[in-house]
Amino acid sequence: MSAGRALRVGIIGCGLIGTKRAEALGKDELVATFDLDPAAAARLAASHGGKACSTVEELLSLEPDIVVVATLHRDLPELACAALERGAHVLVEKPAGIAVADTERISAAAEKGGRLVKVGFNHRFHPGIARAITEARSGVHGPILYLRGRYGHGGRIGYDKEWRADPALSGGGEIVDQGMHLLDLSYWLHGALPLQSSLLRTQFWDAPVDDNAVLVLGEPGGVGSTAPFSLLHVSWTEWKNTFSLEIACRDAKLAVDGLVRSYGPQVLRIYRMRPELGPPDVEEVRYPDQDRSWEREWAHFTDAIGTGDARALLGDLASARYAWSIVEAAQGRSSTPSPAR
Repeated sequence: MSAGRALRVGIIGCGLIGTKRAEALGKDELVATFDLDPAAAARLAASHGGKACSTVEELLSLEPDIVVVATLHRDLPELACAALERGAHVLVEKPAGIAVADTERISAAAEKGGRLVKVGFNHRFHPGIARAITEARSGVHGPILYLRGRYGHGGRIGYDKEWRADPALSGGGEIVDQGMHLLDLSYWLHGALPLQSSLLRTQFWDAPVDDNAVLVLGEPGGVGSTAPFSLLHVSWTEWKNTFSLEIACRDAKLAVDGLVRSYGPQVLRIYRMRPELGPPDVEEVRYPDQDRSWEREWAHFTDAIGTGDARALLGDLASARYAWSIVEAAQGRSSTPSPAR
C-alpha cells in the first residue's frame, strides 16, 4: 500500500460513531456503507459518498483498504475478523468485543492476514489529554505518583432499555461504556497495572448492568511503597456530563477537565511545585471548543498503515485486551451479571 495515496474505506455501522468516522476521513474515500438499518447506510452514503450495500459481503467485495466497524459490541469481533480475512486493515470501535477472548480472536486474524488493527480509543487524541500523559511519561516532572480519573453522564429516559444495558450485547454497563476509555488512558500512562479493588453498583437505572464503577489499579504494597496507581470512577448518575483526569508527579500535577461540547471546553492546568512547596506555579492552556480527536486518530492510523509500523499505534488491541482483563476481574468480584461467553 503506497504511502500518501487516498485510501478506500468501508464503514459497517452507520450510527453516530460511524458518521463521526466518515466525517474524519480527510483525503480518504468512503466507498461503501452497511447497516442493519438500510436507511442509515443510505443516509451516510448520500452525505459522504460511496455505495450503500445490502450485505456485509457486498461491502467487502468492493475491496476497501480499511474497514471501520462501529456496531454493537457483541458484533465487533466477527465483523473485524471478516474484514481482516478479506485483506483490509481495520479500525474497530472500542471495546473491540465483549471479552478478552474477542480481542485475542481479532489479534490472531490480524497477524494471519498481515494487517493492522486500530481500536477506537479517540480520547488519546484530545490535545490536553495527549500533552498531559506525554509530559508525565517523559519524566520532566519527576516520577509518576498516580492517576485519578472521573468520567460520567446521566443518560436519558429509557436508557435502561437500550442495548448498552443488555450485557449480552454490550458486555457490561458503565464500566465498559466510559470505563474502557479511562482504562486505556491508565494503560498508556502506567502500563498493565493489576486490579486491586473494585465496586460495581446499579444505583439508579433498572438494568442488569452497573451504572457506577470504581476501580483501584496498582501493584500490591502498603506504607513505604512508591509504586504508582490509578483510581477511576465512571458513572451513569453524574447528571452533569463530566470528564476529569489528574496525574500527580513528584514535582507537578497535570489536570485535564472537559472534552468539549456538553462536557465543557478542554482545559489543561499544570501545577508546578516550587522548591519550598507552598502554592504552585500554574500554567493554564485552553483548547478550542471543537472535537478534532477523530480526525487526529484517523490520520495517526493511516500514517501507520503507510509505514507498516504496528508498533506506532496509539490505542491498539493490547490496550483493549488489558482493559477487558480488568473488566472481567471486576465483574467476577461483583454480583453484576456478565455476558454469557
